[in-house]
Amino acid sequence: METDAFLDILERVEEDKITLVSSDILSAEVGEIANLSKRRLVELYLSHCARHITVDLQIVQIANQLVRQCQLKPKDALHIASACHGHVRYLLTCDDRVTKKRELVSNTTSQLGFEVKVLNPVKFLSLVETGGREGKGA
Repeated sequence: METDAFLDILERVEEDKITLVSSDILSAEVGEIANLSKRRLVELYLSHCARHITVDLQIVQIANQLVRQCQLKPKDALHIASACHGHVRYLLTCDDRVTKKRELVSNTTSQLGFEVKVLNPVKFLSLVETGGREGKGA
């Protein structure tokens, strides 16, 4: 289901219905993909990003707070902090450890003055298809 959702999201990106944003931490993780053909494919997907968030001191500070308050791994916290800094509304991940903490992350980022919702691609599409109204589990 997540693969189908990902492909649907890419289609909507190509139709200019959804805007993708990348970040330094995302680029770094892509660079760690050992399989060259997989890495090139992901780089191709990232070429559709409209903006790139460059790491700075504010991102590091937000990430440190997310690690402390939400018990996130530093890389996961950097992804979310980058989304905050870039004023991104949704951070999509297939990492269940992160999505299970979405309410805590949302509360923490809200306290910091940001509106970032962490969703997996399937729940994100469900939200998009209901016009942004969150239903059960979204």
